[in-house]
Amino acid sequence: MSKELHVNIPVMDEKHDEFLEILSKIQSCEKSDFLPLFAQMIKHTKEHFAFEEELMNKHGFYAKGEHFDEHKTLLGEMEYFYEKAQKHPMFGKSYINDYALDKFTRHIINIDSQLAMFFKEKKIEF
Repeated sequence: MSKELHVNIPVMDEKHDEFLEILSKIQSCEKSDFLPLFAQMIKHTKEHFAFEEELMNKHGFYAKGEHFDEHKTLLGEMEYFYEKAQKHPMFGKSYINDYALDKFTRHIINIDSQLAMFFKEKKIEF
């Protein structure tokens, strides 16, 4: 992942790098691999968000409601486009190629960076 997107919390950066790896595979995959990889991305995202939400609850993150809402929105969009892609693959391809990276980038810059700053200020290490 680009160093500009790293939040310098290794467990978070690792999850983000894994997401980007899956996204990259989807963007260049064979047609037959598209839906299975898209499903893998959703599964990874659910696990990633659950992990972050557990940390926020454990450490009393002050903006967890906003962060949880963002997770719900992003995951809902992924699942929506996955469902549509089962009948119309190009609909899913459009999401993957035109929106997924942008949404991911904005989430890190606007939402996850705030969480990372909280962990750093509280000297919480993982």
